[in-house]
Amino acid sequence: MPVAVDLPLSTIPTNGSEWAELIVKEMSSASDLVDAKNRAFKIHKLLEKSAARASPDEKHKMNKVLIQSYIFLDSESWLANY
Repeated sequence: MPVAVDLPLSTIPTNGSEWAELIVKEMSSASDLVDAKNRAFKIHKLLEKSAARASPDEKHKMNKVLIQSYIFLDSESWLANY
């Protein structure tokens, strides 16, 4: 079961570099596929929170990040070592 996300808005990444750092940190810390999926769910919820308070231009940029994240997670090639 995915974990709830209750982080304050001030801790949500605000640019692509911070999002990339968060994704890499979370995925490299995953102990198995289930853990990785739960961490991906948490990141997705943070992105939704961030999008809810964003301007239209920021939302467009976040959509690009989200699509790239889905492509990355869907490939699952990075999980070959598990």
